[in-house]
Amino acid sequence: MRAGFNLIELIFTIVIMAGVFSVIPKIIFATNKSDSSALKQDALFNAISLTKIASTLAWDENNTDSLSILATSDNHIECNTTTHLRDGGILGENSRNCKENLSASSIGNDGESDYLSFDDIDDFNDMEIDVNLSSKTKYKIYTKVRYLNDNIFTINGDKMTITLDKSTRNTTSNIKKFKATVGYVGGRGKDRNITSFTYYSTNIGQITLDSEEWQ
Repeated sequence: MRAGFNLIELIFTIVIMAGVFSVIPKIIFATNKSDSSALKQDALFNAISLTKIASTLAWDENNTDSLSILATSDNHIECNTTTHLRDGGILGENSRNCKENLSASSIGNDGESDYLSFDDIDDFNDMEIDVNLSSKTKYKIYTKVRYLNDNIFTINGDKMTITLDKSTRNTTSNIKKFKATVGYVGGRGKDRNITSFTYYSTNIGQITLDSEEWQ
């Protein structure tokens, strides 16, 4: 009787172990899938954060020292040389103007050594950030900043039509495009994109606000 009981125990043990081992691969697969999903969400969050940070920075390096609207290679919407204002601008001490006659700079890092010292949007140009898991690169974030054509205004009487031209150019204009792309390296070593986030920044100068000391 005892031998038969041991046999039944053995059979139950085998059945239980078979069930456990059939579940383990599913658990490992679900865990890996969860890790991959969390990593992808982390990469997307980082790309969104980079876009948000870039959107808070000065339009150009010269805007870090000056509030002025900057001169560019185009003259579609440049400032009047007499009033130092654009069409529609308001003359005033704190208004946006181009009195200092400064020009926009070319795209690229202006000598800042790390991310914390970036002070204008195109310092982020041609960055590549690796998002790693267990010392292996899983996802990458690429950033690019380019000038866009700014001949986008068509005026007919009192009607103005604006058509954004997304083609890039090598010379300065009044529109910069920041793009953060999330991607990964495929099985054959080819870069594959997941999604991207875009921010457009324009040359409108800065403004100052009158303030008084808090009493």
